[in-house]
Amino acid sequence: MSGRRLILWAGALVLAGGAAGYAAWGRADAPPLYRLARVEQGPITSAITATGTMSALVTVEVSSQLSGQIAELNADFNSRVSKGQVLARLNGDQLDARLAQAAADLEAARATLTQQQAQQDKARADVANAKANLTNAEAQLVRADLALRDAERDLIRRQDLRGRGVVAVADLEKAETAARSAQAQRLAALAQKQQAEAGVASAEASLAVGAAQVGVARAQVAQREAALQLVRVDANRSVIRSPIDGVVVNRAVNSGQTVAASLSAPTLFTIAQDLRHMEVLANIDEADIGRVREGMPVRFTVNAFPGEPFVGAVAQVRLAPKEDQNVVTYIVVITVDNPDMRLLPGMTANLRITVDERTSVLKIPNAALRFRPPGVEAPGEAPAVPSGGGGEGGRAAQALEASARRVADGLKLDEARRRDIAALTAHARDRFLALDAEGGDPERRRVAAAAIRRDTLDRIAALLDPDQRPRFDGLVEPRPAADTARTVWISAPGAAGGPPVPVPVRLGIGDGSSTELIAGDLKPGQEVIVGIVPPDRDARRGPRLGF
Repeated sequence: MSGRRLILWAGALVLAGGAAGYAAWGRADAPPLYRLARVEQGPITSAITATGTMSALVTVEVSSQLSGQIAELNADFNSRVSKGQVLARLNGDQLDARLAQAAADLEAARATLTQQQAQQDKARADVANAKANLTNAEAQLVRADLALRDAERDLIRRQDLRGRGVVAVADLEKAETAARSAQAQRLAALAQKQQAEAGVASAEASLAVGAAQVGVARAQVAQREAALQLVRVDANRSVIRSPIDGVVVNRAVNSGQTVAASLSAPTLFTIAQDLRHMEVLANIDEADIGRVREGMPVRFTVNAFPGEPFVGAVAQVRLAPKEDQNVVTYIVVITVDNPDMRLLPGMTANLRITVDERTSVLKIPNAALRFRPPGVEAPGEAPAVPSGGGGEGGRAAQALEASARRVADGLKLDEARRRDIAALTAHARDRFLALDAEGGDPERRRVAAAAIRRDTLDRIAALLDPDQRPRFDGLVEPRPAADTARTVWISAPGAAGGPPVPVPVRLGIGDGSSTELIAGDLKPGQEVIVGIVPPDRDARRGPRLGF
């Protein structure tokens, strides 16, 4: 029995070896089997993926400019507050004492000012009295001058009469005495006048000193008022108020806690203005930032609600670069409506920024773009031949028509304006083809083709409404990854197992798995090669031997 089993085993091994050899011989001579995929017709969307952080449009950190102990706390997490509402109070005992001291200093300064003003009034009275004395002294001097003149005239007259022997000696002597007395009185009046003038000068000097002292007293009053106002400001700052209407998203202090504001203002509360309108701050790589424009639609999800999409729009592309480990990114601000308040600050948003989209185009699988037949080196990508010719003008006409389609589809234009745009592009195509027919300097023809393109785009822009024009430039602007020439491969028609046939194509936008076909000899439903079936994969497997 064991010998028979051994013979069966040997026979099975021989048969298995023969079958394997036959299969290997058959595979060695058989042509490779290709994996195929269909060219489809449908919508395609080019998008940029990124992550960002949810935040409120306006977030204010409420701080304290004073140091002190929290004596009163009137707001908590998630509290809705209004502008000017009291959130907290610092202990005000020291401030009350400083306020009373400043008020007392102000009253003392005002009393000093009143005293100095009274002294100034007295100095004015002294000046008036001195001026009155001066006036009286001047009058006395005038009377003394008159008396002196009379006495001198009487003396001269008596001296003349005495020379003629008419007047007695005693009368002459009396006249001389009267003249000398008048002279002495005049000197006394003059001295009194000089003394009165000195009194006036002294009184005026005292008045000037009094005016200066009043000015000093007024300055001290202003200084004390400023000191009192400063204490009042500190007392007002001891009451922490909300600067905006919003919601308290963070509270960093507790009642009884001491706040120290020596070097920097400590944050007590963080208030978000309105969580019904939020924003996402996304870091976009420098390779993609050139395709981002304001107004682009954005779809995103958050981990809190997996699978549920939210929508927003690009509001701002910030110019400041951010470099981290030699990777340069730019912050893109995306505004989001949050009417049901489900999105919260700090959530991570998985973003998809729609750069461009088409409603109905031919799509080629990206695997077909990567495929190369065995033994065939990647050829230089030949440009797709447009329907109007293969020169510079023909390629420019094709690119212009693609831009016109993007504008018509992206702005959802009506049929009338689509016909007008089609007429403009047809006229431009004729001009492009005529330019190719002229021949000559290629650089001149490129410049001329660019001028035709600009003129046609300006005419197309003139057909649009004012609210459509902001998106016009983004739809017609060429993209580095779009409108490029490539080669795909298809199976040889009518020749099973024949060599693959290259097909030049021109590509547009892509969504990561498929790419738009702008030009090329491919039809919807046609199959393109995406790979080769491995030789060891054979659907015709025989039964396993049960050893």
